[in-house]
Amino acid sequence: EREFISSKMSALALLSTVALSLSAVQPAPGLMKLRGGMSLGPLNPGNFEGGMKVAAAITAAGAVTSKYADVGETQLTKLFSGDVWNTNLIISIVTGVTSTVVYSVGGSAFDAAKLTAVLWAVGLLSKLKNNNFDVGTLKDNPVETVVAAAAAYLAFA
Repeated sequence: EREFISSKMSALALLSTVALSLSAVQPAPGLMKLRGGMSLGPLNPGNFEGGMKVAAAITAAGAVTSKYADVGETQLTKLFSGDVWNTNLIISIVTGVTSTVVYSVGGSAFDAAKLTAVLWAVGLLSKLKNNNFDVGTLKDNPVETVVAAAAAYLAFA
């Protein structure tokens, strides 16, 4: 169990590192205040969203290649498999489709980061509800708890 949690936390750290390395330009701190966004050190809403999309793509690629191409698991696909990363894949698909629909009908501005944060919170609250609101559930699911908290902080702070 501890090894499993440790590997998931390593996956989150790897994902954050990849997201940060993919970010070519860091916005000035004053610019973040103008937008209303916040940063957690060098991690900002754009890096977080980009990193979560990369994780979703790895999760999807692992599932598709395993099922249809008869390609076995790799260390990378093992790292991004399981409940948290499946949830991330669904949230990424929902926010991507919602963004496309809102754009195509000429709707007002849409904040995918806020929808992502709300969906992570709903997923975590659902898990809490299923466990009779036992706060230990948060401790038992540290990766999901950290992702939900970071998504909320980066979207709403």
